[in-house]
Amino acid sequence: MTQSSYKRPPGFEGTQTDPEESYRAGYQHGTRVLLRYLESHPSPDLGRLKTWVDSELTGWRHDTEAEPNPPAL
Repeated sequence: MTQSSYKRPPGFEGTQTDPEESYRAGYQHGTRVLLRYLESHPSPDLGRLKTWVDSELTGWRHDTEAEPNPPAL
């Protein structure tokens, strides 16, 4: 796999050579992050969570200069 055009350290994408495998790994990672958030907030503010996903997280995903770790909620 070629190095990402995003601001990521070499090898950050792991060893996935198949785009589908890479997609599924990202999906699994995202689900774990969301699960950790829900576990740590017994009654989460779903409006705030939706805003975070729709604006900050989406912006981070498409920003090639962003740090590898997503913005905190």
